Amino acid sequence: MRQLFLIRHASPVVQPESAPRDWPLSERGIEEARALAKLAHTWELEAIYTSSEAKARNTGLIIADALGLVANVVDGFDELRMPDWIGNADEFNDAVRAVLEDGAGAPRGAERAAQAAHRFAAGVALVSQGEFPAAVVSHGRVLTAWLARTIGLEDPYEAWRTMPMPGWACVDLDAPQIGFITPFS
Repeated sequence: MRQLFLIRHASPVVQPESAPRDWPLSERGIEEARALAKLAHTWELEAIYTSSEAKARNTGLIIADALGLVANVVDGFDELRMPDWIGNADEFNDAVRAVLEDGAGAPRGAERAAQAAHRFAAGVALVSQGEFPAAVVSHGRVLTAWLARTIGLEDPYEAWRTMPMPGWACVDLDAPQIGFITPFS
């Protein structure tokens, strides 16, 4: 069994004037990442991979440092791309729903969920050549897109909406169609 822990990054500082990929962790997020590192110690991780985006990379670095590991950056684990900041929560949720469903109403220029899932799968293929158990620190939308296509999610939007930040799940890469070993918590 090759256990892959999927981690949604800790809470960032929302800075609408800058790209979300550059948002740092908030003080709360730093504490969340430290608490997650304590939990991750029980997983006996052999490797950690992160998105190149600041909030995920910093979450991964805190965990890796606590475990004496190196955080390997993989661009394939970057967030499902949406072109512009959407400050209105209802409009943002509608846009995410449309993107995750690969349907009409997705923001112009947004990455399709299928494309993001394919990109994430290429990252997982890279991870699958390494040591296990392993962890990937990434983002809610891209994790949801990949899980929807890998294990099937009845309602990808609802799965994304209820995924905690930070949150984690564990899948068996040798039998992902069975589902989660541990669902997001």
